[in-house]
Amino acid sequence: MIAALAWLESTGMARTISGSLPLTASLSAAHLLGFTLVLGGAFVMHLRLIGAMLPRTALLDVARPAGRLIALGLIVSVITGALLFAGRASSIAANGIFQTKMSLLLLAVAWQLVVQHRLARTTAQSPRATRTAGVAGLALWLGLAVTACAFILLE
Repeated sequence: MIAALAWLESTGMARTISGSLPLTASLSAAHLLGFTLVLGGAFVMHLRLIGAMLPRTALLDVARPAGRLIALGLIVSVITGALLFAGRASSIAANGIFQTKMSLLLLAVAWQLVVQHRLARTTAQSPRATRTAGVAGLALWLGLAVTACAFILLE
C-alpha cells in the first residue's frame, strides 16, 4: 500500500497538481462546490423525511431531485478529491481524520442508497420509520460535514 501511494505521488499529474497553487485552489473550490451539492440534497431530503421541511410535498417528489443533486455532487467531489489526494497520498492516507471522513462518506452514501431504494419501492411509510430514517441520515451527513471541516482545519 505504501508503495502504491508513493507511486501515485510521483506521477506527473500528482506533481503538477501539488506544484501549482492556482490548480490546487481551483480543484479545492470545485471539491467544495460538489460537497455543497451533496450536503444540500441530503439535508433537504432528510429534513423532509423528518417532516421539518416541505411537509405537503410527496416524499418521492423531494427524494428524486435530491438524489440527483447528491449524485452530481458526489461525481464532482470524488473526481476533484482524488486529484487533490494524489499529490499527498501518503500523508493524507495516514491521517485519522481523513480515514474517518472516508468511512462516514461510505456509510452515508450506503444509507442514502438504502433509503432512496426504500422510498422508490414503497408508497406508504410508517411516519415513525420515516422520521427515524431522516434522523439517522442527517446524523451521518452532518457527521461527514463536521469531519470534513476538521480535516481542513487540522490537517
